[in-house]
Amino acid sequence: TNLGRAPLAEEALARVVEVGRGYSNLEYDIAEGARGSRQDHVAPILRRLTGAEAAIVVNNNAGAVLLALAALAEGREVIVSRGELIEIGDGFRIPDVLARSGAHLVEVGTTNRTRAADYERAVGPETALLLRVHQSNFRLVGFTEAPRLDEVVAVARRHGLPLVDDLGSGVLAELPGEPSAKEALAAGADLVCFSGDKLLGGPQAGIVAGRADLVEQLRRHPLQRALRADKLTLAALEG
Repeated sequence: TNLGRAPLAEEALARVVEVGRGYSNLEYDIAEGARGSRQDHVAPILRRLTGAEAAIVVNNNAGAVLLALAALAEGREVIVSRGELIEIGDGFRIPDVLARSGAHLVEVGTTNRTRAADYERAVGPETALLLRVHQSNFRLVGFTEAPRLDEVVAVARRHGLPLVDDLGSGVLAELPGEPSAKEALAAGADLVCFSGDKLLGGPQAGIVAGRADLVEQLRRHPLQRALRADKLTLAALEG
């Protein structure tokens, strides 16, 4: 990311030039002759690639996670493992970013060891969702333990809670050691958040994919307008 993030493919650059040189149907449904949604240009592609019911694109992945928590958990509790509360580039800390959503973070486990039972014990009447955060450029080695995704999914299901899985780079192809959006959704995650650049190789963007009812709550939240992607970003991602 320090070298300008992912180089764009020729197809992406060509789409930016095509869309950017004049007027476009960014928010106009040509078939209906009425106002449309800017999400319509990329959502069907993302649904096909991930197997999700719905998808939405915002300005970056931190924004995607922020929007998900603001829309689904403002004023309520979000359960997250202590081992996943990392600091990312330029001193930005995940717990600080997430706290701005208005949700109350409930930390479970320890720095090096967290189990599914820790999530189970922490669930209470104010719990809104369970959150998993990919450790990105940070690794713990040695005396460590973390629950599998399906184990955390089982806890969420028992309590009727959504599980949000922040995948970070969010690779779509198979790459050892990197969780894919398709695999996470197939394993039971209700929403996945990941970057449009990095391993995907598109423009800087944040993608949320998953259950249609939850994505719609994100789309209707006032913060979505402040975080939405512009037409050039959407064009590059579509390309």
